[in-house]
Amino acid sequence: MLSRHQNDLITQTGPGTPGGRLLRSYWQPIATSEEMAPGAAPLPVRVMSEDLVLFRDPAGDLGLIGLFCPHRGTDLSYGRVENGGLRCLYHGWLFDRHGGCLEQPAERAGSGFKDKIRHPAYPVVEKGGVIWTYMGEGAAPLIPDFAFLTAPAEKRMAFRVIQECNWVQGLESSVDPAHTSFLHRMSGGDNRFFRESTNPELEVERTSFGTRMHSLRIMPGGERYLRITNYLYPNGTTPVGGEAPPVQGYQGRWYVPMDDVTHCRFEFFYQHGGTLDKDALRRIRAENVGPDRRHIRRADNRYLQDRDEMMRDDTFCGMGRYIPAQDAFAIETQGRIQDRTKEHLGTTDIAIIEMRKALLDAIARMEQGHEAPGLLRDPAANRFPDFICTADYLRDGEDGPGYCRRMLGATKEAAE
Repeated sequence: MLSRHQNDLITQTGPGTPGGRLLRSYWQPIATSEEMAPGAAPLPVRVMSEDLVLFRDPAGDLGLIGLFCPHRGTDLSYGRVENGGLRCLYHGWLFDRHGGCLEQPAERAGSGFKDKIRHPAYPVVEKGGVIWTYMGEGAAPLIPDFAFLTAPAEKRMAFRVIQECNWVQGLESSVDPAHTSFLHRMSGGDNRFFRESTNPELEVERTSFGTRMHSLRIMPGGERYLRITNYLYPNGTTPVGGEAPPVQGYQGRWYVPMDDVTHCRFEFFYQHGGTLDKDALRRIRAENVGPDRRHIRRADNRYLQDRDEMMRDDTFCGMGRYIPAQDAFAIETQGRIQDRTKEHLGTTDIAIIEMRKALLDAIARMEQGHEAPGLLRDPAANRFPDFICTADYLRDGEDGPGYCRRMLGATKEAAE
């Protein structure tokens, strides 16, 4: 368990908080590129308790500025995109993507008042099918060149969904290897790895990008099945996509606080073998996520739980077969901010414990005046020779770290 102070450190991310300062030291995804296609309406976004508006100016360049007009506080997301910026509907003030005030048409001719206005603005870039912003101090670092962000477009895709709880709860669910045997147990398919072996042996090691989790399951036939998941500084994970070896890809996930009681789950689908079936992914999403970017199964309809589905053993939880909605049930019902002073952790919670330690260590590092861990500033160093995310069978006498050394060594030799 955590102390009340420790829980506050990792869950509170508003301006001026230690946790917020940590997350602001990295680029954060705020929307998908599909949401901000050319000609799209301005999009209100809430990031770490700050209300902002994302828009494309008439030249097609992205801007992210404060949501409320500094004149009288009207919502700029309803504004007109014209004359080089975003115009407030109330009195016609016009703002460029850098937060400068270009026009105040109701003011007298020759007034220099507009030049005194500096509206909040943050840099934005597109990468990996999403739009990222940097809200930190000083020069921005690089966005990591993970394959799920840099692969050819036909091999990757990104979605986002809004979840009604603190961001850490979403992150913890993604690094927890034990819950898959229960919450996500379903009939048929690759799910047999979790049905047939419910108590994985776990190992965790620190890496340059965060932590690596080894989850080893001994199958009834004696096969030793290893699944590797990663925690990425400060709020990302990479769970394996398919389960049966040979695995063809994996997912990247980012959990971005909207405020301390709501967050966005960004999901990056990546397939290094073959081509990603984007139509199927869009269809599944449309069946399970509403136009409001929230799960159709939610707390106010008790996640549409079907007790007969449970009794048939079609699914363990009776909440359909869409895994993100199952995850949402588990984390949202912990409360808007889980009270970790009351939990009782077991041996299979080692991945969560180590992830929390990494977060707390990073916050402490910054409080001592050091830079946040894992920041990249040299493009030549924006590569990850120690990164691996897969599921496979181990050789006799081999453990998780040994498997990773063997596979990473083989990748290095092939590159040379």
